[in-house]
Amino acid sequence: MEGYVTEFIQYLAVERGLAQNTLESYGRDLRQFQAYLQNGQLDFIRDSNRNTILAYLNNLQSKGRAISTISRNLAAIKSFYQYLVRERYLEKDPAAHLESPKLEKKLPKILTITEVEELLKQPNTFLPTGLRDKAMLELLYATGIRVSELISLNISDINLDMGYIKCFGKGAKERIVPLGSIAAKSVQ
Repeated sequence: MEGYVTEFIQYLAVERGLAQNTLESYGRDLRQFQAYLQNGQLDFIRDSNRNTILAYLNNLQSKGRAISTISRNLAAIKSFYQYLVRERYLEKDPAAHLESPKLEKKLPKILTITEVEELLKQPNTFLPTGLRDKAMLELLYATGIRVSELISLNISDINLDMGYIKCFGKGAKERIVPLGSIAAKSVQ
């Protein structure tokens, strides 16, 4: 079974270009599902059916897992079984008609202007690390890029003359993001 999961994760990385965090989450979720089935003396491939998957999801819910976590687990399981059917390791997809739980839509929590100003004042700009931290905070604030995009930036991705940065988001999609003058000055 572990070989199937490893092969599936490699497929997601190479063919679908999923982010490293997603690959790790899917691998962890599938291994936990496998462990759950093995505790019930069931085989991951041969004994899986709609009821075993639903029982696993109910088990996650009874442990107090968030709806988003349960939904991601189901997405990993569904994707995995679709892959097994496509590769002819399985004839029938036991997760085919399962629906993800409805996610509660929450508005993001935002900082007040005062809180943002306080945050931007925190780095000690008399130290090289403080200058770096200030530039990073200014870039995050000015552009709205993700932290994962920020830490992946290379010097060549920043064009101060033209006022933009090039970053790679989810699914390795390239984005061109305008850069404000204050953020550009901090980066400079």
